[in-house]
Amino acid sequence: MSLIVASLIVACIGVITWQHSVRAELLLPRKRWLQASLLLSAGMLLEGEISTQRDWLLAVGSGFSNAGISLQLTIIARLIGLRPPRWLWLAVGVYSAIDKWVPNPLLSTLLDALEIPLLYLYASWLFMAAEQRICNNRYSLTALLFLLGAMVYGWRDGHGIYQQYLGFGFIPHQELPLHALALTLASAAQVCGSVGFLNIVLQKQNSRLQDVASLDPLTSAGNRRALQHWLDHLDPSMEIACVIMLDIDHFKAVNDRYGHLAGDQVLQSLSQELRGHIRDQDLLIRYGGEEFCLVLPNIGISSGERIIDRLRRQFSQLQPLTQHPEARCSFSAGIHLWRCQQQDFGQAQQSADQALYQAKQAGRNQVVRSR
Repeated sequence: MSLIVASLIVACIGVITWQHSVRAELLLPRKRWLQASLLLSAGMLLEGEISTQRDWLLAVGSGFSNAGISLQLTIIARLIGLRPPRWLWLAVGVYSAIDKWVPNPLLSTLLDALEIPLLYLYASWLFMAAEQRICNNRYSLTALLFLLGAMVYGWRDGHGIYQQYLGFGFIPHQELPLHALALTLASAAQVCGSVGFLNIVLQKQNSRLQDVASLDPLTSAGNRRALQHWLDHLDPSMEIACVIMLDIDHFKAVNDRYGHLAGDQVLQSLSQELRGHIRDQDLLIRYGGEEFCLVLPNIGISSGERIIDRLRRQFSQLQPLTQHPEARCSFSAGIHLWRCQQQDFGQAQQSADQALYQAKQAGRNQVVRSR
């Protein structure tokens, strides 16, 4: 009866995830999850009819259930960037069905006993990784339930295999110790897994929306919204940072000579060069037009000046326009040491901007430190 109830709950939650996906992003994972939930639910319903003792019914039910679980795990894996084979869930389902027909009873029982513990161990790792990477959770109740389920199933089936090895014959699962606890943990894990998946998808969708709102679509640098968000969540322990304002030299001439598409390529090339040579904790903002703001936390003025001057030299050697390899561009930069606890960021940015103006007046393609 517990399997039947759990199967209906899993199916209902699958339908709920589909309802939430009709006008949302990540439509395909939610559609796949609904398919997996219905497959798992059907398998659990068939396995719930164990009182009939029909071997073919148990084989089909086990195949459906484990195929559904495998499809769910494939979806979670793809959400965190892994690429398991698309046919893996089908292979697991076939394996789970045909191992019931292995002629050797002991070998058949052993193969059957490996299914759930291995799937649940993989599920535990996947949910922990997904919740840490996407939801920023340090711990995962879903992962814990799957881990406990793997341990209890392993202990239950291990005891049955040992009894069979001693010559007592095959012992039905419902007669084994810990069977009720195993089913309870499995039902709880499956329900939490469905709820956890919905939470992971919503968090991933929110992250995408935040990225879209905080990134400049042309250069993939942050925009002013991203800068304000960074300032609002500034680490109170940070004491200094280098604030750098930089501007592409003669950018209007690039647009006039080669066209605005060429100007866009130059902006993208500069952003790519900067993003490829700064740390994860550094902040790159497209401040407006051809002007960028770069913030280097916990770096002194001399080190910051060396970093931006090296980037200036590297950029001046690039060929940003593929159709015009002879074209070269450069940028000028002003740098200011921001003492975070003593000065407002706006004042620091203004000082760096004044230094940038001095670099432009002095001939461009150089870095000037604020006074």
